[in-house]
Formats: sequence, structure tokens, C-alpha cells
Amino acid sequence: MGASMDWYETSNALVPSQNDLGWLISRGGGDLPYFTGSDASGWEDSIWILNSFYELPVEGALPTYGEIHKSRIAAGGEEPLILNGGNLGEITPGTSMGLGYERRPSEDWRRRTWSDMLVRFPRPRPADGPPPCHSWFLGHEFPVNIELPTEGSLGEEDFTELINVLTHHSSAPTCSIYFANVFSSVDDPHKAPVYDAHLMDLPALLKEAAEEHQVFTPANIWPPDRSWLVYTDYDLWATKVSGSTQLINEFRTNPLLETLDWTPAQATNQAT
Repeated sequence: MGASMDWYETSNALVPSQNDLGWLISRGGGDLPYFTGSDASGWEDSIWILNSFYELPVEGALPTYGEIHKSRIAAGGEEPLILNGGNLGEITPGTSMGLGYERRPSEDWRRRTWSDMLVRFPRPRPADGPPPCHSWFLGHEFPVNIELPTEGSLGEEDFTELINVLTHHSSAPTCSIYFANVFSSVDDPHKAPVYDAHLMDLPALLKEAAEEHQVFTPANIWPPDRSWLVYTDYDLWATKVSGSTQLINEFRTNPLLETLDWTPAQATNQAT
């Protein structure tokens, strides 16, 4: 039996590229885990696009995800996960956190900002990291009418707007893309598969693929002149865009996206 293929390997909208990840790995210091996405430096500016929270307005108090999770275990409907004699369900109770690309929920669901969620569900975070991700919150404390951001991928709304902005700042209609694969058996990042595609085709491609597969937005996207870079790590709740000051300022002022200027405290100290 042959090895299974990922959905993008059979897509007619994607063609194998002559590019590889070598330039990106080198520009990022040479030791980045390309299998979750690779970040790099060297552009004028950068910004983080935060994945979306959604809330369904309801009357009255609701149970939290943690409470629902524990009640299911107590009722015998969900087996606790025991590791080395410890019950992980008591340590890391269930949340609404999803994985991968998701379409926008129905209009009944209202988008909520991270600034609002950080006030409503505060948790101390170290200034030097990590980047925006699940550890910025205690997901099990959220009531069940709040849908947390998905991990490792932009959602439909944000990805579509990302591509709309990038299209106006690209010298060519095509781009190179890399889909992270944490289960990759490729030891050499130069041999990791990179594809070429029309930039404006990507939102429709992801939306269609999501009907039959669990998909992720690309871990990295860049144009032929490498004037900008999109970086979406498999383990984060946000996407970093690096490029010119003009491009990044357009993201900062975009009313359809929630963005954050975030840099680890260590990097900030080194730069000052």
C-alpha cells in the first residue's frame, strides 16, 4: 500500500515550485523547525494577525467547557486520560479550541476581540513569550457560548482579508507556499515540498478543500521578490506578516482584522 497523500498534493491549483525553504531557513538563523512553519527577519516591520473569537449572545449564566468536560467523565460518557497515574482531565480539562481552518460561524455569532477576552478572562503571561496562543488564556474557564480561536491556521474571514491586502502589495499574481507537516519525514528542509499558486486563488481553494478534509492555511507564503512573508505556526493562534512599513501599516489600520504588535521582551531589550 502506498503512502497517503495530503490534499494539496493532488490539487490542480497548486504546482510544485522550483523554490525551496533554504532561503527562509537561512534568513531565520538556520535552526528553525520548518515542519511547524518558519519565521525570519530582515523586513522593515511586522505585525501579528490574531485568530478570531466568536460569542453567541445568550441570557443567563452558562457552564464552562471545563465543567462540561468533568460532568461527562463523571457520567461515564467520556473516558479520563490517565498518564503515569495522573488524570490529565483534571489538569488540562476540555476546551472549545479547534484545530485548522474553519469557516465563519453563522451570523448569530458575534466576533469578540482579544482585548475584550483578556479583560474578561485575565491570565498573567511572561513578557518574553510565547507568541499569541492557547497559553494566553485558560480555555476551560470560558463559558460554552464562546468559541475559541483555532490553532495553526487562520479562519475564513481573516485569511480572505489577508490575501486581499497582500494582492495589492505583490509584484506578481503568483506566490510560493509551504504547508507545515508536523509528521513530516523530510529531514532536509531543502527537500520539503513548496508549491506555486495564484495568490487570489488561495481563499477559494482552502474553502473548497475544507469541505472534505481538515486543512490549514499555509505555514508560509511569499512572493517571487520575497518582499513580504506570511508565517503561521502549527501551534499558535495568530499569523505573523513581515514586510514593508507601508504594508504592515495597512494591516494595522484594517477594520476587518485584529492585529497586535508583539515582540518578546528579550528581543526588545536586545534591540534597544
